[in-house]
Order: sequence, then C-alpha cells, then structure tokens
Amino acid sequence: MNKTLVIFLAVIAVGLIAASQIFFVVDQREQAIVLQLGQPVGEINGPGLHTKIPFIQDVRYFDKRILSVDPESAQVVISSMDLGFEENEEEQELNEGEEPAERNEASIANVTGEPIILDTFARYKITDPLQFLKTLGDIRSANSRLENILNDATRAELGKTSLKQLLSPSRTYVMRNILRRVNSNVAKDNLGIEIVDVRIVRADLTSDLRTSTVRRMISQLKERATETRAKGEERALEISSTAEKERSVLLAEAQRDASILKGEGDNEAIKIYADAFNKDKDFYSFIRSMEAYTKTLSDPDTQLILSPNSEFFKHFQQSR
Repeated sequence: MNKTLVIFLAVIAVGLIAASQIFFVVDQREQAIVLQLGQPVGEINGPGLHTKIPFIQDVRYFDKRILSVDPESAQVVISSMDLGFEENEEEQELNEGEEPAERNEASIANVTGEPIILDTFARYKITDPLQFLKTLGDIRSANSRLENILNDATRAELGKTSLKQLLSPSRTYVMRNILRRVNSNVAKDNLGIEIVDVRIVRADLTSDLRTSTVRRMISQLKERATETRAKGEERALEISSTAEKERSVLLAEAQRDASILKGEGDNEAIKIYADAFNKDKDFYSFIRSMEAYTKTLSDPDTQLILSPNSEFFKHFQQSR
C-alpha cells in the first residue's frame, strides 16, 4: 500500500514537472518570445495558456505596460541667445494671452549661455519584443541606452533654447521637440520600443549662477525702487507746485473780487452820503458828528484835549 502511494505520488510529481515544462501562462500585462536553443521561434502577444517543447524551448517575458526611465540630474548648457522657434497655434495663443510684463519682468528668465541643473524622465513601451530582445536584451540595458539617447537629445534641444523659453508655456514645445528627437534616434537604431512621453521635471540654476542671478535681481530691484521714488518725488513736487499755483490764483481772484466789491460799496456809500447831504445839510452834519463821537468816545481810555469852542463840539454848544 505504501509502495503504491509512493508510485502514485511520483507519477503526479513527474506529471506536474512535465506540465510545467509544456504549458506556460502569459498574463494580460505581458508579451512573450519562445526561444528554441536560444533562437526565437515564436512571439506571443495575447494572454492565455500556451504550450512549448519541454527542455528544448524556453520563454522570455516582456512587459506590455508603459515603462519609465529616469536619468539622474545633469548640468546642461542653455542657449546663449533667444533664438526663438516656430510655435503651433495653441502655444501662440498661450503666449499672446500673457501680459508683456509677465514675459519680460523676471530677471531669472534672461539668463543665457549658462549651465543649469536639469531633471528629466521618459515613458516608453516595448512595441516589438523580438527586436527588443535582439538589440537591448533586458530592461536594465534598455534603460541605460535610453538614458544616453534622452540626455543627448535634451542637450541638443536646450542648446538652442533660452531659459526664458524653458520657463514659459513654450516649455511644452521644447519637450515635444525632445520627444521627436528621441523617437527618431530610437527608430533609427531599431530598438523595438516607442517613447510615449518626455518631461522636464526640474530646471534649476547652479549655485554660483543662482547667487549671481539673485544679486543682479536685487540690483535691478533697487534700481527700480530708486527710479520709482524719483518719479514719486517728481510727481509730488508737480502736484505741490500745481496746488500752490492754484492757491495763489484763487487768493488773487478773491482779493480782486473783494477790492471790486469794496470799491462798489464805497461808491454806493459816498453816493448815499452825498444824497443825504444834498437833502439836509444840518442833519447830515449831525449824523456825521454822532458817528465821530461814537468812534472816538466809545473807548473809555480815550482822552481828548480840545478847546470848548472847538468845532468838534458844536452840536453840544447848540444844545445849550
């Protein structure tokens, strides 16, 4: 009984081993190449259960998903001048929507011909597993090769791109150019892959350039502040001068109007006095004397040294 069980288990084990050598499963996220004595004899792109000749044929699996390559940050020299480039309609609309101050105010965007720290990454997929196996072999080799291609394409494109363009909406156009360059090199080398996307993650100034740029920005800001203060003082002086001029004009006009009114009043008073004098000379003389008494004697500190027969007291004399 024990011997029969052992034989049964042995048969099952042999059957499982044979099945593992004959059958293999391809996941929906994978694609496979069947190798016979190291030579490719079949390509499997669909998921499911498949067969192979045991011990003679082998299976190599490749990922069907989008893969990532992320080179280390590197120094890249940007263009020494703003060469410009042709933009599509969408990017032209983006740039036209910016205010001129937003395009040109940032001093950091005027840095040209200097090395910057650039960090990029790419996404790719294996489109031809057989060709990928022949040219690259595995993912590690593919990533290493793509890093070199991506770095070369990035340096070539940024060699004609200024920092201002790299920090503006034109950055999208720069990344598309890099993508075209990388795909062109990949197609030329027939690597069996396709670059899906290229992105510039970070574009920073080097420490020395950052220091000099900050100093220049501070100097420009101080110069702008001085200019703004000077314009403010000039404007304040202009406003003060205008206000003083308007004040002088208003005072002169008021004084003129007051003199005119005073003259008219005096003229009217003289006319009234003259009419009163012509109507009753004695009464006019009496009124004028009363006014003189009021003005002269209203102050208790006033002292007059006059003769009793003075003309000034003629009405008092008449009353006696």
